[in-house]
Amino acid sequence: MFTFDTFFINHLNIALVFPETSHAKPLFDVINQDRDDLSRWMPWAKATQSIDDEIKFINYARIQNAKNTLFELVIVANNQAVGMIDLHHISPTNKTAELGYWLASHYQGKGIISESVNRLVAFAFDQLDLHKIILQADSENDKSIAVAQRLGSNMRAH
Repeated sequence: MFTFDTFFINHLNIALVFPETSHAKPLFDVINQDRDDLSRWMPWAKATQSIDDEIKFINYARIQNAKNTLFELVIVANNQAVGMIDLHHISPTNKTAELGYWLASHYQGKGIISESVNRLVAFAFDQLDLHKIILQADSENDKSIAVAQRLGSNMRAH
């Protein structure tokens, strides 16, 4: 398993790792458990109906990671896959990317996403030489908006 970064927060050992098919079952279990909440913000949650669907996504993500069009990571807490974070629509020409993430409900509110975003955005600016990271959040997604505000992001309505 390739580990991008690790940190400790709230007595949890957090690792940001490249996705592997071994993550499919625990990720699917979380999606299944939190499906109503996730599908409110993320359309893919309704379409992910099996472990096989999650394996297909992980294989897709691995190919896109290799092509440098996606930088997908699994969030692992105490050796258990509990969410994902990524840079997608990476444009070296425009020096931009979009940021996405989701986390199991019982791990939310512990600072895991904020710290993961901090580390991934630092990598995007310092190593990928990007100049702009875009986080699109529904105006009613208070938790995602709070993450952006904590990190000092500029807000714009579309």
